[in-house]
Amino acid sequence: MNVLLADKIDASTIASLELMDVKLFNNPEITVENIGEAVNNSSADILVVRSTKVPASAMKNSSLKLIIRAGAGYDNIDVDAATECGIAVCNCPGTNSAAVAELTIGLLTAIDRRIPDNVIQLREGKWNKKEFSKGRGLAGKRIGLIWEHR
Repeated sequence: MNVLLADKIDASTIASLELMDVKLFNNPEITVENIGEAVNNSSADILVVRSTKVPASAMKNSSLKLIIRAGAGYDNIDVDAATECGIAVCNCPGTNSAAVAELTIGLLTAIDRRIPDNVIQLREGKWNKKEFSKGRGLAGKRIGLIWEHR
């Protein structure tokens, strides 16, 4: 089975794949313009992408059986074209949930401490410790989320 990795993938994931009975083609430089050629040149049965777009042209007359989005969602894959070609599409939701949670906490802290404003002033040569020490802190606070689904 031939597996084509079309985006930069973590080294530990590549090492795990190399232990399997697959022929691995690791090409993180693939673009939407040359993905069809890369799929055909590798005779890939499985295509793994993160952010590279997978248009219908990359699937037509290919040997693909599965396209995996290494992450949540699959908006970068032409799912209708994959369905027409008999190619299964799947994703890996939740694999980046720890990173998203960490980033969220970091951004909440940055908002409370007004870090972006502080950085701007610091780059202008100003140090306004009194103003930027007024953060209320997050400890013991309840944080709400307002989600507007469109």
